[in-house]
Amino acid sequence: MIDQPGSQNAANFARSSIKGFAEKANHNKNESLRCFVIVVSCSLLSPLFVTLGDGVWWGKMVPSALSLFAAGSTAWLQLRKPQSLWTLYRDCQRRLEDHMTKYEYKLAEYDVGDVERERLLADAVRGIALDAHMRWLPLVPTPEAIGAKAPTTKHKGSEA
Repeated sequence: MIDQPGSQNAANFARSSIKGFAEKANHNKNESLRCFVIVVSCSLLSPLFVTLGDGVWWGKMVPSALSLFAAGSTAWLQLRKPQSLWTLYRDCQRRLEDHMTKYEYKLAEYDVGDVERERLLADAVRGIALDAHMRWLPLVPTPEAIGAKAPTTKHKGSEA
């Protein structure tokens, strides 16, 4: 997705990074909105089937399945946090676009020689990518967050 820094100039490296962040932001935006629609739709439809549905199938099975979809989508949103990732990646995209505008029009810190401009842009891209990684780390689900117990080294009967 993002090419190696030495294989291109700083402007192409920045454009490649902008494209990568935009794709990630769009993916997470769509995922977030899909899950939200599922949660709202299933939550609103389920009571209708309970109230108006006849028999086991329409009165119990369909509402149960809708509730299951709503609960699964809610859990997915809470665990995966696509809305937070969407915000993170879109912020990085916009920050890189701002640097590209300043670079292309020699604005602010980019009003220097061409070699220095290249170096400054490459450093800005590097810094934003590292910042994105550092902001992404806390969003990664941990075993504790999903309720899994950490493996223990104690075995039954090994108490001292």
